Amino acid sequence: MSCTNQVTVSQGNTFACTFTWTPGATGPANLLATTITSTLEDRDFNEYTMTVTVAGDGLSFTVAYTGSTASWALGLARWDIKFVFPGSSISRSEIFRVNVIDSVTV
Repeated sequence: MSCTNQVTVSQGNTFACTFTWTPGATGPANLLATTITSTLEDRDFNEYTMTVTVAGDGLSFTVAYTGSTASWALGLARWDIKFVFPGSSISRSEIFRVNVIDSVTV
């Protein structure tokens, strides 16, 4: 998986990202039988479990935080995605950096 690995989010904003799965020559054709989990760890080492929703065709998925980001610590957070493929093969994305900034207008 390749993508820009740093994003910025203001505290209190919605956090969600959609990814496209491009099947490789030897990997699964889609993600329908794959277990995908994701966690964000903020600068103060608080962990936030993300909700992962795979599209009906298994060729894309959305990672979202369904709670409030207002409590995320300001500064750089770490975030990754874990894939458990059929047959128990495990892979993880690169670590993404999420720059959490404060908001001016509340």
